[in-house]
Amino acid sequence: MARIIDIIRARRNVVEANPAEAKRTAELAVAALLAGIGKPEWDAYVDHFPGLDAAQLARLLGTDNTAADPEMTKKRVYIVANGMCGVNSPNTQTMAFQMNSIDAGLADCDP
Repeated sequence: MARIIDIIRARRNVVEANPAEAKRTAELAVAALLAGIGKPEWDAYVDHFPGLDAAQLARLLGTDNTAADPEMTKKRVYIVANGMCGVNSPNTQTMAFQMNSIDAGLADCDP
């Protein structure tokens, strides 16, 4: 099973190759940030990453057992905030540092 960070990297590659997809990701990210976690806009942003399983979706939506974990909350927000960069999203020098453990504790994905 692909890890969340690998799915995000795959999306980053799509964004890098396609300005229209970069714009779509950025628009979804801005809407998600303005609305906040738990709102339909946040769900729409998370849903635009293909290949996430139910546990991974719960992690990104904050509906799993990490909902109150401040470190996981930062990682979730980082994913959304980074998406609003549009065509600049591929310039994610610190993504691995910020995000690599988003999968911690998920079956078959634990880094």
